[in-house]
Amino acid sequence: MAVSDPQLVAWMSHDRPRIRSAALDLLTASYTHDPHVIEALFAGWDRFGADEAFRDFPLIGHLPIPAERVGECLDRAAAMSAGRPIVDRTCRCAGKLIEALSVSPAPIFAPHLDRIEQLKRTSKIFFRVPIEAMREKAEALARASTSLELDFEDGDSGEIAIALECLQRRGEADERIERGLRELADDAGRSPLALAALELASRHPVVGHEEPLLSLVDRTEASLADAATLALVRCRNVRVQQLIAERFPAMSRNGQLRCVEIVRRMRLSKGVELLRFLLPHGSDFTVQESIRIAEVLLFDFSHLEDWLEALLLSEDTSLRRIASLMPIAEPLAHEVCPDDWSRIRQLVGTRLGADWSD
Repeated sequence: MAVSDPQLVAWMSHDRPRIRSAALDLLTASYTHDPHVIEALFAGWDRFGADEAFRDFPLIGHLPIPAERVGECLDRAAAMSAGRPIVDRTCRCAGKLIEALSVSPAPIFAPHLDRIEQLKRTSKIFFRVPIEAMREKAEALARASTSLELDFEDGDSGEIAIALECLQRRGEADERIERGLRELADDAGRSPLALAALELASRHPVVGHEEPLLSLVDRTEASLADAATLALVRCRNVRVQQLIAERFPAMSRNGQLRCVEIVRRMRLSKGVELLRFLLPHGSDFTVQESIRIAEVLLFDFSHLEDWLEALLLSEDTSLRRIASLMPIAEPLAHEVCPDDWSRIRQLVGTRLGADWSD
């Protein structure tokens, strides 16, 4: 089984900064919704300071924020940014915290919009989502479904996107999402509904539409394929794995590479078995190398010999790119296979240098 969310959350409190940062990076790459991530983040900041707890925090792309922690997020962001310039690292951490809030589902941030706007106006906090766009999403929450449905007839692309997201939260958008994604997958057009459906799926989990999304992963147009890739990572379910197993052999090189990324980032059980199945179907060396690296990053120590084989067969340049994540091997080995830790440390050291775990 791949290294799990609860294990990684626990290691966010590790004494060693490289292990803490690697744990957070793996969690955010999988678009986890574990509510304990924010608790571990705040505990790390309180113990080690925002500057040192998680060195790459300002660069992360996802942070799950439960509704009950929004007030604390705002309190911390205000305190962390007070009197600090925009380039200050602590201020950047505060900005990333509020940016994560700004891209959360509208019901999470809507009750706090006035305070978010005040914080942005009175501090050096920077985040990319306009307050006006957040307010439009918040206002849509109060509209009846019949009113939102009218936007699909006479609304502009922005209004359609907001209506679709709002209806999806109510469980009333599945038919429209499927129709939009099928339109793109069948290359039948690019209506505002179709583009809104793909954007929604790439930003929030939209489960039940995996088939058209996987078709888009194999498209030559990167904007469509990349968005579909993110959407399937967010789905993070066995159905995605099943579809990849079925379609991978016939996919293009780029489609195969994106599928490997999906398997790697989802970090689901049976992920290693799936990668081993995909390996002989890789269209070229680059795809097969990406499969080996994905297996390394799943850290499935229940298949330790397979993991070590993937490590030893991987190219030096590939391993250097993932070196910052490799320290996770240490706490995992101590937990799962303590008798093998010295061997793991030595073999990884032959590839990354003796100081790889320092």
